[in-house]
Amino acid sequence: MNKQVSGERARILARQVLGVPETPYQQRSLQASLHLFHSPGQKTNFSQAEGVSPSALSRFFNIYDWDSDRCWEEMQDFQWRILLDTARHKRRPRMRLSVDLTTVEKVGTQLPYVSVYNGRHGIHLVVLFAEYGEQKFPISYRVYQGKYTSTPVTLALDLLEEVPDFVGKRFQVCVLADSGFESAIFLDGVQRLGFEFVVGVRSNRRTDHPGRVTVADCPHGGYVNLANWPLETLTLGRIDRRDREFFAVSSELLEGKDILAERKRRWALESFFKEGKHQFGLAQFALRTARGLDHWILMVFLAFTLTTLHRSEDLTLKEAARLALYALFPEVRLNHLLGQLRKEQEFLRQHSYW
Repeated sequence: MNKQVSGERARILARQVLGVPETPYQQRSLQASLHLFHSPGQKTNFSQAEGVSPSALSRFFNIYDWDSDRCWEEMQDFQWRILLDTARHKRRPRMRLSVDLTTVEKVGTQLPYVSVYNGRHGIHLVVLFAEYGEQKFPISYRVYQGKYTSTPVTLALDLLEEVPDFVGKRFQVCVLADSGFESAIFLDGVQRLGFEFVVGVRSNRRTDHPGRVTVADCPHGGYVNLANWPLETLTLGRIDRRDREFFAVSSELLEGKDILAERKRRWALESFFKEGKHQFGLAQFALRTARGLDHWILMVFLAFTLTTLHRSEDLTLKEAARLALYALFPEVRLNHLLGQLRKEQEFLRQHSYW
């Protein structure tokens, strides 16, 4: 899909999302929010917003009951449809769905859902990420809320269960995950949904075949039967990385090199985690309500999606975000420029420009 078509699709999505709030006041707040999150590398702070006050944005994120669920639906429907359109004329092509957990590191008790997991203190998000061809989108998320709540594995399966039926019918879906999702419950759930998988496993994971050994004792590209999941023969891939070795199993009988190639595709999600935190403001979340967190993540996902559609090989992420900003929100940008001119009135008058 060429960038001109992608850009037009992005404008359609932006119009649909901006039309969700019922009042012009809330529509301005949503537009200012999207403008704010399209500023990679800058601090995502309400005081930097254009056209609305910080207090107005705070109320918009934390208090007002505008239909953000519909915004999520509009974005996700758009993402699936553009993936389908990209695969047009292909005969059941392969789509990768990656699931993983990332931590937005935070301390204190005033922010929502802060807990400790694997020694890390913060907000723990399980994210579903879809990839086909050049199109890569964060689709949805769940929050891991700590002990005695749904586990990351259960949350990941919840996300996969929400994938529309038409996706599985149109694509051959392969789920990619690291060793945090190697449990039998997860593998069973993925297969029950009709998806293939390439999932990392620990080196000491026991097998029944080729013997009562661990995967570390099995050959690269060899067949294995996991001891606590004997339902199907899997193939094993070994990944050498300097002084460490990693392992992954595939539900398809792939060659070892193909398993490694599939596992590498999971780095698209890792890249999103990095860019979402450091370029689109995910790590700067500091609101005190669960509603505010959901709205904040929605803005990150939308900004990343719209920027991706304007990105090409010759553009950096920051340049693509600026292109999306100018194309999608020209009124906000013009107001910003007019504001800058007003601040420089005296200078402009001195040089006969005002």
